[in-house]
Amino acid sequence: MAILPNGLVNQAQLADEINNAVGKLGNEVVHVYHGIGSDTSGDPAIFFRVVLTDAASREDNLAEVTGRIENLLFEEIHPYEWGLIPYFSFRSQSEQATLGEHAWK
Repeated sequence: MAILPNGLVNQAQLADEINNAVGKLGNEVVHVYHGIGSDTSGDPAIFFRVVLTDAASREDNLAEVTGRIENLLFEEIHPYEWGLIPYFSFRSQSEQATLGEHAWK
C-alpha cells in the first residue's frame, strides 16, 4: 500500500476499480497503465499512461478521444476520494512500439 498524508491506499481495490473503468473505454484504448506516487509538488497522485490505437490518435479526433477517456476514468474512479490527484498521458500504439518505454508496457 502507498502511504499518503491522509492514510493508505488499498492498491488492490483501486486496481479493481481501474480495471472496471478500463473495460468501459472501448476499442480505441490498447492499454491503460497506472502508478501512484507524488507529483512535482509532493502531493499524492495517480498517473495514468494510456496507449491508444493509431486511429484514435489521429490529430482530427485526439482531443475528443482523450477528453472522453479522462472523463470516464475520473467519473468511475473518483481519484480525489482516494486522496489522489489524477494525471493523464497519452501515446499512440505505433509511438509506443517505436519508443518501447518499459513504464508503458
